[in-house]
Amino acid sequence: MSAATVLALVLAVVPLPSTWRRLPEWVGFAGIVATLALAVAQWGERQVAFSGELRIDRFGLLLTWIILPAALAAILFSWGEPSAAGRRPEFVGLVLAAATGMMLTVMSGDLITLFIGIELLSVALYILCAIEVSRERSRESGLKYLITGSIGTAILIYGFALLYGATGTTSLTGIALKLDTMDGLLTEPLLVAAIVLIVVALGFKASAVPFHMWTPDVYQGAPTPVTAFMGTGTKVAAMGAFLLVFTGATQQASGDWRALIGALAVVTMVVGNVGALMQGNIKRMLAWSSIAQAGYLLIGVAVGTAAGAEALIYYLFAYVAMTLAAFAIVMLREREVEAGDTQVAFTGFGRARPWAGVVMTLAMTSLAGFPPLPGFVGKFLLFGSAVDAGMSWLAIVGALASVMSVVYYLRVVIVMWSPAPEGARSARRLRVPLSVASVAAAGAVAIIALAVWAQPLLDLCAGAARALVIP
Repeated sequence: MSAATVLALVLAVVPLPSTWRRLPEWVGFAGIVATLALAVAQWGERQVAFSGELRIDRFGLLLTWIILPAALAAILFSWGEPSAAGRRPEFVGLVLAAATGMMLTVMSGDLITLFIGIELLSVALYILCAIEVSRERSRESGLKYLITGSIGTAILIYGFALLYGATGTTSLTGIALKLDTMDGLLTEPLLVAAIVLIVVALGFKASAVPFHMWTPDVYQGAPTPVTAFMGTGTKVAAMGAFLLVFTGATQQASGDWRALIGALAVVTMVVGNVGALMQGNIKRMLAWSSIAQAGYLLIGVAVGTAAGAEALIYYLFAYVAMTLAAFAIVMLREREVEAGDTQVAFTGFGRARPWAGVVMTLAMTSLAGFPPLPGFVGKFLLFGSAVDAGMSWLAIVGALASVMSVVYYLRVVIVMWSPAPEGARSARRLRVPLSVASVAAAGAVAIIALAVWAQPLLDLCAGAARALVIP
């Protein structure tokens, strides 16, 4: 993957003949497919590299299976993107760099490696958000993400420094072993401060409330391929980091941070859903929706159990499939209609393009948690893990928040299948790019497959959750 990233970035500065203009994309495809094949082939292995800095185990490998398809979808989106983002030669290299950072994050065995991974993905995404330099919104979204991301970075490095000061090691295994000899967080104020700062910093990366205000503006202003990648891959990396630090390294002190992360989950679910209810722009609605989804995912961290981690990982698979399918349809509509990311622009879209309407309906109903779709399965497992862990209040709030989300998800479906108003200007019937259609189709197939074959995937997720237990 690193070789493909470097090659794609080199090709961005090397003049290429017009017949080779798609070479960076093909390099990206090859790098992602080869890395994904390697990750699948290594399943079941447990290796430690660079003196414990990297851990190649079932947890990191399974999350890599989610990250790489999201990166591939971003490149496919760029292929069909008529705006400047899809034509920038450095786009592919930056996507690969961000994906490499995400993989490094979820395979970290040390706080230093974890920090490097998070910053690599963040820096690449800062540039990607502002890659359409001729668009004011794109420049603005990049600047906003840079400022808020820098704040999160400063807090994260401070939290890691305090955690090192309290435990005397940056190794996740070493931290776990050190906490085994301590009575708990309350006896170490330095450790309390470290945990709080790390929760805040990772909350910035995961769009958790109250560290979420950058999300709607950045999602709306960034090019749609970038927004789709940010909304999926970054969420996987952030939740992977949460699990590594809390369910993994500081598990022995879980009694002291469970309530904190649980409260963060509650506020995030409620505020995210309320914000989404008030949106008329679908990209902004999906941004607020992603905030609410972060709240559901944080339940899996808050319970601090293997069952919670298993449910979280399964829901990440479902979330990425649902979100990519939705963004594929948004991108298609943006090609046909000016301001195509508004709900008004979606009026009658399902009637005009029934296949696209079906895909969007599938994505929206699954995000809303309609049974037997994977969105329902994932939430059911998350809420069940909260009940089993004695945190029933989390499950109750999550269920109520899910009911609230039905309103804005179904609003899109109803508008999409409603007849267009009389006198409305018809949309341009452009040829659907094969690259965008393939992502939409793959997302729809994945949603159905995750519902039909949920148990085999849950078995894999259980193995990944067990790998979090640090000896």
